[in-house]
Amino acid sequence: MRQNWDPQTFWNYYRELTENSNLSSMAEYPQHGNTCRLLHSVAVAYYSCRLASFLGVNFHMRDMARGALFHDYFFYDAQDGDPAHRGHWSRHPDIAWRNAAKELALTGIEADIIRTHMFPLTLKPPRYREGAVVTLVDKGCSVYEFFKRRRPYPRLAVHVKT
Repeated sequence: MRQNWDPQTFWNYYRELTENSNLSSMAEYPQHGNTCRLLHSVAVAYYSCRLASFLGVNFHMRDMARGALFHDYFFYDAQDGDPAHRGHWSRHPDIAWRNAAKELALTGIEADIIRTHMFPLTLKPPRYREGAVVTLVDKGCSVYEFFKRRRPYPRLAVHVKT
């Protein structure tokens, strides 16, 4: 069954989470060059929901949006060269999951999205189709951000306070 894409519902999820968590503080940290981590997470969530809608399969859109928004929910600059951040790319999914779980009651789908989004770098694959979509979109957004160093996602950035 094809689900209709409703951007307003997505932005309502985003607003709710920024009001009830520290999500907006991710704007302080860089991600993949000049993109801030908040904008990266918003892009992953937004485009995951759009792709899911396009695929015409039933998805838990709320869980997918929430899990994707928190998939990189850690509060340090992973690109700063600090030796304490060695192995960050394989460790940060569990760090993000623990941080999100402190602030929100996560569903199983949301937790799985956060903990498995770095597959195949981490060996555990997503258990749910929502996690598979987020994992793929995260890779696509990361590549885009690496090459599009100036003002990525201009249409999304107007909704995100950075």
